[in-house]
Amino acid sequence: MGKRKAAAKPPPRKRMDKLDTVFSCPFCNHGSSVECRIDLKNLIGEANCQICQESFSTTANGAD
Repeated sequence: MGKRKAAAKPPPRKRMDKLDTVFSCPFCNHGSSVECRIDLKNLIGEANCQICQESFSTTANGAD
C-alpha cells in the first residue's frame, strides 16, 4: 500500500522592497530635493521640493 500524499504548501510570500521617499524634482531638476510623506490616518500623500518650494498633494489609500 502507498502512502498518502501530503498537502502542498503554498509558496512563501515575497516581501516588497521599501519605496524611495526622496526624488529629484521634475521642476528644478535638483537631485534628492523632493521629499514624500504618506499620512494613512488622514489619507493624504504629499510631495514637497526643498529647493523650489513646489508641492503636490493627493489622496492616498491603505492598500497593502
